[in-house]
Amino acid sequence: MSKTIKELSNEYLLEAEADPERLKAEFYEIDRYSRQDSPCIYHGEYVRTTYMPKIFRRSDFERLSSDIGILYGIFEKIFERFFSDETYRSLFGFGERELQLVMGSRHREFMLPMARVDIFYNEETGDYKFCEFNTDGTSAMNEDRALHLGQGGSSAYSDFTGKYNAHSLELFDSWVRSVKDMYSRIRGTDEPFRLAIVDYLEGGLVHEFYEFARHFEAAGIETEICDVRELTYDGQVLYGKSGKKVDAIYRRAVTSDVLARFEESQAMIRAAQEDKVVLFGDFHTQLVHNKSIFRVMQSPETFAFLTEEEIEYVKKHVPETRAFVDEDRDMVTRSRTSWILKPIDSYASRGVYAGVEYDDEKWAEIVKEIPTTGYLLQEFYMPYVTQNYGLLKGEYGKRDYYNLTGIYTYNGVPTGFYSRVSATPIISTQYSELTVPTLLVEDM
Repeated sequence: MSKTIKELSNEYLLEAEADPERLKAEFYEIDRYSRQDSPCIYHGEYVRTTYMPKIFRRSDFERLSSDIGILYGIFEKIFERFFSDETYRSLFGFGERELQLVMGSRHREFMLPMARVDIFYNEETGDYKFCEFNTDGTSAMNEDRALHLGQGGSSAYSDFTGKYNAHSLELFDSWVRSVKDMYSRIRGTDEPFRLAIVDYLEGGLVHEFYEFARHFEAAGIETEICDVRELTYDGQVLYGKSGKKVDAIYRRAVTSDVLARFEESQAMIRAAQEDKVVLFGDFHTQLVHNKSIFRVMQSPETFAFLTEEEIEYVKKHVPETRAFVDEDRDMVTRSRTSWILKPIDSYASRGVYAGVEYDDEKWAEIVKEIPTTGYLLQEFYMPYVTQNYGLLKGEYGKRDYYNLTGIYTYNGVPTGFYSRVSATPIISTQYSELTVPTLLVEDM
């Protein structure tokens, strides 16, 4: 019988703890690598990690991949109804500009070119609840790659990967292959094309963009990185900051940022709407990125066209979510630990408030001040807890960490994991979030 994730993780730590001084020295070497040698910088800060990687088994990955197939089947039905039914479309509450972007997209070719499905996964029971769905701004592939390099020098990592068929999952060339395949199918040609990786670069993960560009270039795809506002369009051709034609865009700028810089982003918007550039992904991905999708998935209007299996899947894995209204304030104040308040369209946990993070007095103040416009009320799900070695406020030691698991999905195909932990139940860079590289153990 194969070992459980918990047994494998305990084995990893026990091996390391056999020599506490070596463990401590190796951890500080991992931390030094993260601070000095790793290319992983997020908003000016180096990405922190733990001593032990996250461990999953092949059977876990395959089971979650199968579930992603069910999820995407539900998304496909929602997309179909959205574009064909104006009444259903109104459930999302999109503003006029946002709706114009979505409706003008090429949604039929590829629903979600790139996504990362974040879940709270219980490693012992296999149960999980969704946290959020990331689409165009999906990131941190470079963190997993680089942190494996950092942890790979530890004795426990070397011993574990030598004993088991354990390895990292590749997240760059697989995306390049997906983009090439999608472009070929849309344009009907295998001829070379030029690609731009675009974002508003004051907030973009530029080191990661260069890593992707390196892999695209190695595959024969000429690539440049530019700010959305540096693109120009003459009505026939879209140009990058280099002055060269751009045939396709890998869009990392999330739609809310595009809307906030709408007039400055017209070159990209017009070229995509007029089919002069292929956009990965186009603006219809906002249906999934926007957190209203949780509320819409649970609505009677959606249940009306789902199968019984799909309805049960939603009930089991989608946390209870509804629009936050004034009538909820007293109830939410009284049941502080049961709820989390989230902006409808945000990312990186901006503006998120969870009752478990506050005392009664502070929570009551937050609930009183939160606007009902633009916020969702969602059931709080306590993340699974594991143990690891790391730093908290500069102090080294072994402690409990709350876990969040992301599943990268390229053109509908689950490709790898993104693992994060935190010393608090809210797993966010605003708190004590750490990124952990993921090892996949091939089942024995």
